[in-house]
Amino acid sequence: MPIILRAHHLLCFLGFRGAGYSKEFVENFERVYKSVYLENLPIKIVSFPDEICRCCPNLAATECKFEQKVKKYDAKVVELLKFYGLSDLENVLPSEAYSALKKVLPHQLESICRTCEWFALGFCKESFYRKDLWKNG
Repeated sequence: MPIILRAHHLLCFLGFRGAGYSKEFVENFERVYKSVYLENLPIKIVSFPDEICRCCPNLAATECKFEQKVKKYDAKVVELLKFYGLSDLENVLPSEAYSALKKVLPHQLESICRTCEWFALGFCKESFYRKDLWKNG
């Protein structure tokens, strides 16, 4: 059974440094991060709240308080995944997704992430430019 993962969270893993909204959020993010980014367990790429969102304070019932904004992130990531050769989003290994994302150009990443509050910290951008840090792909 694949792990349900919002498309843009594939990019969030790049900048993960163990910080977040709360201790519970960070622990949950780290658990999902290890399963997906480090252990390469199969995922289903979606555009709705996922395992990471479960512990996010911005999740209101079944929808993010910023759903319109994050749906745009998801759509752009899905578009790039498909453009760079990933056709199956239902049961995919993260290594396959990151193989496609490695082809993304810096300006494409910035066009997706620039309005994210976490992007301003620079962790995502740093990891993106040092693609050798990508564990899978």
